[in-house]
Amino acid sequence: MKFLLGDAVDRNIAFQVALSLMTVVVTIGAVDFIFLVLSELSDISDSYKFIDVLIYCVSKVPYSLYDLMPYLCLIGVMVGLGNLSDQGELVASKILGKSNLSILLSSIRPILVFLLLGLIASEFWLPGLSQKAEESRLLKQEVINSDQGYWLASSEGFSYFRSTPSKNLIEDITIYSIDSEFKLLEIKKARKAILVSGDWKLNDVEVENISEGLILEDKEMAWKTGPKDSDFNLILSPKYFPLSLLKQQMSNDVSEYRRNLLALEFWRKLLQPFVALALILLAASFIFGPMRDQRSGQRIIIGIVLAFGVNIIKSLFESISMVSNMTPFVAVITPIALILLIGLFLIKRTKVIS
Repeated sequence: MKFLLGDAVDRNIAFQVALSLMTVVVTIGAVDFIFLVLSELSDISDSYKFIDVLIYCVSKVPYSLYDLMPYLCLIGVMVGLGNLSDQGELVASKILGKSNLSILLSSIRPILVFLLLGLIASEFWLPGLSQKAEESRLLKQEVINSDQGYWLASSEGFSYFRSTPSKNLIEDITIYSIDSEFKLLEIKKARKAILVSGDWKLNDVEVENISEGLILEDKEMAWKTGPKDSDFNLILSPKYFPLSLLKQQMSNDVSEYRRNLLALEFWRKLLQPFVALALILLAASFIFGPMRDQRSGQRIIIGIVLAFGVNIIKSLFESISMVSNMTPFVAVITPIALILLIGLFLIKRTKVIS
C-alpha cells in the first residue's frame, strides 16, 4: 500500500495535484457548457426548446472533457505543483529528502487514476451517451432529411431510417421490399423500431402493397431483416466507438478511407494517456526550471497556450494522414515523440531530475 500511496509527503503532493485537477476539470467543463449553450441558442424553435438545449449540452460535455484529458492533466499538474511551490511546500519536501523525480512521480499518481477512469468511460459509457445526444438534437431540430439519414441493404430490399439514438432504437423507418428483378413490391413505414431480446419490433406500422394498391396498418410487427450490430458499425461515426470496436472494425473489409479513419481514432484514443504523460514531463521541466519563480496566473496562461499549441500540431498531423501516405499511427505518435524530446531536452538542460 505504501508503494502505491507513498508516505505522508507523497500523499500531500498527490492530494494537491488531484484537487487542482478537479478544479480545472470543473472549470473547463463549466466554460465548455456555457459556450455550448450560447452556440445552441440560435437554433431554439418550437420543436427544439431551451430544455432540449440544456439536455444536449449536459450530455455533450463529458465527451469534450474526455477529448481534452491530456491538456486538463497538463494544466492540473502545473497548477498543483505551482501552488505547492508558492506555499513553499516543494522546498519543504526537498528538505525532507524528496527529489524532483519523486515529487513528479507523486504528482502523476492522481493523473493515472484520472486517465484510467477516462479510458473506462470511453469504452462503456461515453459512446452511447454522445451518439444519443447528437441524434436527439438533430431530430428535435428537424434538420435530418433523406440525405442525412441511414440506408441499409438486406435480403428483403432496402431500408431507410431517419435516426438511431441507440443500437436498441431506430426512428422513422421506411422499408422497400423488392423481388429478384428489383421490382418494388411493398413499402413499410414505421414510427420506430425497438430491439427486444435480439428481435426488432416495428411500432405504428403502415404497409402499402404496390401491386394491389392496398394500405394496411398495424400497431406492432416483427422486422426479421432489421440491422445487426455490424450494420451499425458501418454507418455510424467512428468518433464515438470504444477501443474494442475500433480494433475489430479495422480488420473488416471496409474502404481505405474508413479504415484510415478507424485507425486514426484507435491510435488517438489508445495513445491519449501517453500524450498526457509527455505533457506532464514537459510541464515538470517548466515547474522545476524557468517557471519556478513565476506566479500561478502566469503558469496557467503558459499551460493553456502550450496545450493549445500541442492540440494544433496534433490536429495538423491527423489531417495530413487523411490526405497523404502518412499512416495514422505515425500521425498520432509523431507529436508525442516531439513533446518527449523537447521535455527531455529541457529536463537535461535545467537538471530537473536530480
